[in-house]
Amino acid sequence: FVVAEMNKWHDALMLDTTKIFDHAQFYRIFVCNLTFASMGELIFGSMALCPLMRRFEREMGSRRFAAFIIYSSFISTIFELIVFNIFFDIDRYSGPYPQLGAVLALYHKFTPRLHPKFFGVLGYDFSEKSMIYGLCAQVILSGGLSTIIPTFVGFLSGLLCVNLSETELPEFVYTMGLVVGKAFVDESPPIMMSRTVQRGAERANRPRGAPTGGARAPAPAAPRPPPPPPEEAIVQLTSMGFERQAVVRALQQTDNNIEAAANRLMG
Repeated sequence: FVVAEMNKWHDALMLDTTKIFDHAQFYRIFVCNLTFASMGELIFGSMALCPLMRRFEREMGSRRFAAFIIYSSFISTIFELIVFNIFFDIDRYSGPYPQLGAVLALYHKFTPRLHPKFFGVLGYDFSEKSMIYGLCAQVILSGGLSTIIPTFVGFLSGLLCVNLSETELPEFVYTMGLVVGKAFVDESPPIMMSRTVQRGAERANRPRGAPTGGARAPAPAAPRPPPPPPEEAIVQLTSMGFERQAVVRALQQTDNNIEAAANRLMG
């Protein structure tokens, strides 16, 4: 967005079917989804699109979600070219509106309403899903038909590609995505990596059942003192001629075992 704003490229990123077919500007087909056209669309679009994409990537897996995005983007682009060239003579604003519609299709189909009466307005009850729909509406309705139509065709494409996404893409596509992704993701600095390796070695060498994390091992409990010797045992041993203090001490040392205490006293 910053590069397009600084160089005034937003007009060149629009999906203008007249320039595509009459002036052979086919590059517009591939760049129209790169960035939003205004700061407001960028803020609200990122707030709506990024969490949804991250959520369904975790649920579907990276490979299947990538297939879903590519398939739905391809189908929605065909729909857009047909609709804007035949039915609507308007320019489509740049922005990932088809992708937003596709993940909204997943959200609408697979996310249950946990709280059907989350809040009410003028006697109408709304669920917690209405918060996401309201946020997306700020973006979808911002450009009129120029943003509503690509989102709608993206929604239809998303519904069509749910089962199609089970068909994985060629392996070189995932390899290219991995290479491009590494170019935008910083690796852990050496200090952090060494600490991570050190922590991993400590976990591997830690005895099974030992506490993990930074918690210290609990201190061993102090041994409980033996119960006081019963008076019957003291009487029985003192009747054998031993002193009371020696009998009590012997019983404490032998856990009140009369035979062991007697052997100790006689030894």
